[in-house]
Amino acid sequence: MSWIKDAVVDVIILLVIATYAITLNEILQVVLWVYTGLLLISKLLAFFMPSLQRRANKSQVPEYIYHIIYALTVGMLIFAQDFYFAGTWGIIWIFSLIQSISSGKNKS
Repeated sequence: MSWIKDAVVDVIILLVIATYAITLNEILQVVLWVYTGLLLISKLLAFFMPSLQRRANKSQVPEYIYHIIYALTVGMLIFAQDFYFAGTWGIIWIFSLIQSISSGKNKS
């Protein structure tokens, strides 16, 4: 359970997205677009910079936690009918799946 502190930011962002999905607050939307853009860029860079991928793999958080967070995020954004936002998070989720599969192959 020591991994919980590593997942705090992700859980906070999930709560912010839930609040956004309910209220459709424009300020939250800007904050989330900035965070989403940075996360998407970091996922893309991890493909081309193995050192970033190794650093990301050092987290204690089980991978299924991230997949649950991504699934909930995409679901909430679809519920809010913000399909561009949901699509972007879907792409982030796909990149995470690809990285998860490729890091699993490297471990064995």
